[in-house]
Amino acid sequence: MKKSRWMAAATLQSLLLFFATAAPALAQNERITLDLNNVPLISALDSIQQHSGYRFSYSLELVPLLKESRVSIHFKNHSIEKVLSLLFAEKGIKYRVVDNMVLLSKNTPASTKRTDLPGLIQVIKGKVVDKESHSPLANVSIAVLNASMARGAITDSNGFFLMEIPVGRQSLQFSSIGYQEQLAADIMVVSGKETFLTIELQESVKTLREVVVSQVQSRDRALNSMATVSAHVVTPEDASRYAAGYNDPARMVSALAGVLSGGNGRNNIIIRGNAPSGLLWRLEGIEIPAPNHFSRGQGDAGGLFSIVGAGMLSNFDFFTGAFPAEYGNALAGIMDLNLRKGNSDKAEYGLQVGVIGSEASLEGPISKSKKSSYLLNYRYGNLQFLSEGGIIHLPDNQKSPVFQDFSMHINFPTRKAGEFSIFGIGGISKTGYYSSNDSMMWRRDPGTQLDKVERHLIGVLGVKHTLLLPNKKTYLKSTLALSYQSDRLTSKELDNNYHFWPKDSSRYSYPTIRFTTSVNHKFNSGSVVRVGMTYSHFFFSIYGMNYDQNRVSQVSLDQHGNTGSIEGFFQWKYRVSPNFEINSGLHATSFLLNHKYAIEPRLGGKLSTGSSSFLSFGFGMHSRIEPISMYFTRIKEPGGAITQPNLDLKLTKAMHYVLGYEKLLSKNLKLKAEIYYQYLYHIPVVDSPGSIISTINNLYGLTDAAYASKGKGYNKGIEITVEKFFSKNYYFLLSGSVFDSKYKPANGQIYNTRFNTNYLVNALAGKDFNTGALKQNTFSINVRATSHGGFRYSPGRMGTDNSGKTYLFFPPEETYSQHMSRYIRFDAGLKFRKNNRSYSWILSLDVQNIANRENVLEVEPNVDPRNVIHLDPTVTDLGIIPVLNLKVEF
Repeated sequence: MKKSRWMAAATLQSLLLFFATAAPALAQNERITLDLNNVPLISALDSIQQHSGYRFSYSLELVPLLKESRVSIHFKNHSIEKVLSLLFAEKGIKYRVVDNMVLLSKNTPASTKRTDLPGLIQVIKGKVVDKESHSPLANVSIAVLNASMARGAITDSNGFFLMEIPVGRQSLQFSSIGYQEQLAADIMVVSGKETFLTIELQESVKTLREVVVSQVQSRDRALNSMATVSAHVVTPEDASRYAAGYNDPARMVSALAGVLSGGNGRNNIIIRGNAPSGLLWRLEGIEIPAPNHFSRGQGDAGGLFSIVGAGMLSNFDFFTGAFPAEYGNALAGIMDLNLRKGNSDKAEYGLQVGVIGSEASLEGPISKSKKSSYLLNYRYGNLQFLSEGGIIHLPDNQKSPVFQDFSMHINFPTRKAGEFSIFGIGGISKTGYYSSNDSMMWRRDPGTQLDKVERHLIGVLGVKHTLLLPNKKTYLKSTLALSYQSDRLTSKELDNNYHFWPKDSSRYSYPTIRFTTSVNHKFNSGSVVRVGMTYSHFFFSIYGMNYDQNRVSQVSLDQHGNTGSIEGFFQWKYRVSPNFEINSGLHATSFLLNHKYAIEPRLGGKLSTGSSSFLSFGFGMHSRIEPISMYFTRIKEPGGAITQPNLDLKLTKAMHYVLGYEKLLSKNLKLKAEIYYQYLYHIPVVDSPGSIISTINNLYGLTDAAYASKGKGYNKGIEITVEKFFSKNYYFLLSGSVFDSKYKPANGQIYNTRFNTNYLVNALAGKDFNTGALKQNTFSINVRATSHGGFRYSPGRMGTDNSGKTYLFFPPEETYSQHMSRYIRFDAGLKFRKNNRSYSWILSLDVQNIANRENVLEVEPNVDPRNVIHLDPTVTDLGIIPVLNLKVEF
């Protein structure tokens, strides 16, 4: 353990040293050569930007002067300082070079200098593109809405902008002729880190004057332009804002309507009554395994923490039903994560220490002139401090859970070949149980004689390429990725002489190679087509070995296999009018192992019913391939023959119907309602006439029985959300869901699913208080409450055999008929951010389950010595968990 810690620390130190020393070397002064005759000054600026790594930023008031002034320049191998001094001589313009940014302003006399930027200021920059074609938009006007004096900028020929504004919450309005206005509201600008925004503007069908811009479109519109229903945009700030978010994307979305978590000790995502395994995770546009620490094995879609922290992410989409045609291999929802890019202009660092562990991040330019950048993040965690302090209650003999993860995103833009990026995430987690040296304890609990170790590993490494074609209406996107997931469990046993002997060992590994490519073409403002394909090749290896009483090893399981799948899709977005759009498409999946396939039509629409409201609908057929090891399950028949009855399983399928309504009640207050119905079929169920077992209730685990694709099920419900967007330093979100979730196994009867809690209520709110002499520091209070009806269990009944002995049995008609106790949880968070001249620090305290209520998640009926049935909680939620962190950004 110590060796691995030292290796990880040494690796991180080497990376920090390399990038810290490499960045300045790559930022040496450029020499500029230009030959221009009698051109507008603004054209000269564009030429400098195109032939060097420098970019210009200026306010709107300078635009007339830049267009009217004409210059003739003939430079050869001149420094930027000399070029600028000659270029702006006697033009009434002053400049300031910050890294590779040139900030322009009017050269006003000292007595009339503007004082609209008091106190701390910071750079805010970004890129503005067309939402459909991703082509950069020039001459977009950017206005800072809440500055003390009018401030703004315009984008250059590459869509970039840059300006300096006061530290604190700022709102920016983006407008361009022929496009709908876009509001970036209440952006947190901090002193220790520059802010980068990617803004996508939607082209108007009519001219700008004829378009009525609605806040419903501008505040929370999905990044995927083909989405119409059940789509949510999640920002990294949500993770730090929501109480007990822990910077975990999975915990962030559990505050949304219709989304249950698996408890505060797990980050499972249960959507509208579906099993967690129905969720598809994507990273940079390609499918990945669920990226979590401490997976519980085969098929588990949750864990203790996510491997990808919110600090690595940019905004991303989360879908809860009827998703667009480009998404496949999912029944319940989509988590479509995007990594942010590192700062391509200057190096920035972040360090965090806390009661769970420590974290270090660094980002900066690889080449300022080429705008290439890197972003790296390493995290180490150990729950020993919380356990020894009595803050969390782990079993006395449990080994302290330890985890490490690393994330990276390296970006290489080119002038003509598009943009290349290398991305990766990886995580290692380890825990287990100590054996007891008390032989009396062995008699009471034989498990205490064993020393157990479990190790979990997950990794993804990919290369992505994006190319905008010269017509500025078409872009190509391709990604190649390798993923690896492994779980290892080993145990050894103490004998009566207190010597250890091997007991058993198991290993599960799932390597996968995927390639996806797509092309998007914008015909005009009302018509967009997207088409693509994905090939996946799956491998799996399952190995199990145990030792008998004579210490002789026996291989109990040794299976290996591989196969593949092909997916393709077609999507068409057609804007019939400014008030009505239709999204149609088709997704197809072919599973090469048994040649099963699915053809999945998708259809969605959105109709504006006024300047601030709209109706939406969505329909989709969806399918999912089961875990690969399930198809290769081996069954030993009574005669001794080994068969693989699950090889012929069909794809599990579902049909989603959604009807939605949104209304902007006021400028920052939104009402949203959705009604949905999901019909599930071809669900694998144990192939026995009287069986009640269906994979629809599974959380994790290997299958050891013959299954058939005969199961069915449904989920139906209504969701209502009232959201007050962050403004005037506060926000709140109230959501309620009433739903019903049922399934039909092989016996033909209908039962509740395990996840049918029948209702779910979420409430969260927060308030910021600006402090300090200039009100540029922030103290935040956030609270959250969650309640649902409790997961389901099957009550036992007591019977008596012929000898008069009592036993426990489970009547099929009472399968999942009872709720566990009502789930109730309260969370709270406090955070203080202190902005200084060149750095900022953040002290935060997140308290999960502040009422210390141990909610019951799983129970097991048992008969006590008095022949009374009672419920033994086998899994309870963790109690109160306070997490204190100190972070420095510079």
